[in-house]
Amino acid sequence: MKFSKKVLSGVLIAGLMGTMMCSTVFAAGAADLADGEYTGTIHFLNGNGSGNASMCDPIFAHQTDITIEGEDASIDFYVAYPVPNFPDQGTDGTVKDVQFTIDEVTYDAVSDIETKPEKEFDTAGALFGINAGDVLPVQVLSVTIPKAALDEAAEGGIAATAYVNVVMNTTQNFFVQIKDLTPAETTGGDTETDEQSMEITANVEEKVSQPEYTVTVPSSVSMGTLSSTEDTEITYNVDVKAANLGGTITVSAPGEGSLVNGENQLAFANELENNTVNADTEGTALPGKITVKGADVAAAAAGNYTGTTNFTITYAAK
Repeated sequence: MKFSKKVLSGVLIAGLMGTMMCSTVFAAGAADLADGEYTGTIHFLNGNGSGNASMCDPIFAHQTDITIEGEDASIDFYVAYPVPNFPDQGTDGTVKDVQFTIDEVTYDAVSDIETKPEKEFDTAGALFGINAGDVLPVQVLSVTIPKAALDEAAEGGIAATAYVNVVMNTTQNFFVQIKDLTPAETTGGDTETDEQSMEITANVEEKVSQPEYTVTVPSSVSMGTLSSTEDTEITYNVDVKAANLGGTITVSAPGEGSLVNGENQLAFANELENNTVNADTEGTALPGKITVKGADVAAAAAGNYTGTTNFTITYAAK
């Protein structure tokens, strides 16, 4: 069944004449309350003085937190925010402009819609989508009244008004009942706990590998008399020693070059079969080979040929 907003408003206003009785005598006089923190129950009763619970009472969590200091009582109470069945309404507060009136003096409640703590609700309100036992986020309302007025509140006698910002969208009259005050739970005794912090700093020294290595390339090699019918080859070794290596040594050289006699040139090939070392070693020989082809020798002019090749040594840390 769907209700229009106008019909719902009528239902709510009619509901203000409900039959729930909520009057209970306050157990002790307000004058007997020492300074400190208290918890209690709070209900919003019909503004007609019948003593019955207002239809709006289920949207309020019935826990209240009170601080007594001197002759003042600071009261925190809580209303569902948002109301489950109307999440798009009352975005700036489920209730607004809440005032308590005591001896013709008004006391304005301060609204907090940012903190949104969660509170348990003990009364079902089907219209609002609230079930007994629900834990819901709330709007916090805070008001400070004379401590002596708590005697009046225990009998549901503090007059209050609030603009109900969901469904009704009107200012409603209530009588506020606050009872069953008990000291709030504490850690016991007069013990005070003080927390202090200590910053701890420490450095872990970076361990930088400091490799030690030597690479020895023969300063010269002689190929002797070259054959013009067969390829002439000569082998050599590049010697490597390494400690604390922590990486890889690579030895490289051009794969070919030229031997020169004046204006005459003779090609040669240079091959390194294994040109890397990646572990500490007392001595590793990297074999190399230089080759001159017989066919090139047959076509070359006679004479003494010399040439140079360059080796590149590279270290890369892991």
